Amino acid sequence: MKTNSVCALLMCMLISSCSEQPPVASDTADPKQQLLRQGQSRAVSCASCHGQQGVSAIAAYPSLAGRSQAELKAALLAYRSGEKTNALMSAQASALSDADIELLSAYFAALPAAKN
Repeated sequence: MKTNSVCALLMCMLISSCSEQPPVASDTADPKQQLLRQGQSRAVSCASCHGQQGVSAIAAYPSLAGRSQAELKAALLAYRSGEKTNALMSAQASALSDADIELLSAYFAALPAAKN
């Protein structure tokens, strides 16, 4: 049963990460808004576990919103290199470029943290 749930979740994540994303409009007047738009576009597959705004509704998956950019970047790099392992995160991180990791870590750090 647990294996089926993990497989179904992984399939949903892979399908959502393969869908084409619309081009991001350029907004040189407000870099934070540009970061948020680009990050949201790249973080589509992250939302399956970590929530639409980086706030997870599932206790097994940590919320990412409001965490330190350095912490998020270090975690993604560790999953990508194999230093940290997790069936879902290792697979997701292995497909990320350095630019993706910079964007995603900055994006989730810029979002408001979960309210307790």
